[in-house]
Amino acid sequence: MDTQVFLLTAFDAATSATFVSLLVGIGFILILLKIKPLPKGAKFAALGMVIAVLGLLSWVFFKAHDANIRVTPTSMTVDIPLYRTELPLESLLISQARIVSLDDADAPQLSYRSNGVGLPGYRLGWFKLKDTIANSDRALLSVTNSNHVLVLPTTEGYLLILSVERAESLLALLLASTL
Repeated sequence: MDTQVFLLTAFDAATSATFVSLLVGIGFILILLKIKPLPKGAKFAALGMVIAVLGLLSWVFFKAHDANIRVTPTSMTVDIPLYRTELPLESLLISQARIVSLDDADAPQLSYRSNGVGLPGYRLGWFKLKDTIANSDRALLSVTNSNHVLVLPTTEGYLLILSVERAESLLALLLASTL
């Protein structure tokens, strides 16, 4: 098997508009901090924090547009903003993988985000699960379309829940790799 690359689902127009609005709003705060009279130390600290947040969120926005999954004969790399991870294929519980809508009753139910980014139409990062599934009580998400996600349990103690463009093809490739 050659290396195969599967793109994650891109933002829809509403999510892109929300993200861009957030970045513009943070940029506006940056301008206000620059012109507002503040003590020198407070101004530098505030500017530094706002620049760091603006830079991080800008990077997440642009990196999310080329997020992908790379499958090699021995491993799978999930290249998503902030949470790139590589797992050997033996760590994937492929026989338990499925494609679901997160609104379905039998889909993993998320409790809360413990680390990550949450915007309307985009969930990224670590989430706690309401119930343990496949010995996992947490999940690593990159979800832009909750109606069609790949749920892939791992032996590492977490689930991967990903919006993948060609989820059926990825699942078929992973199943074929176990034969």
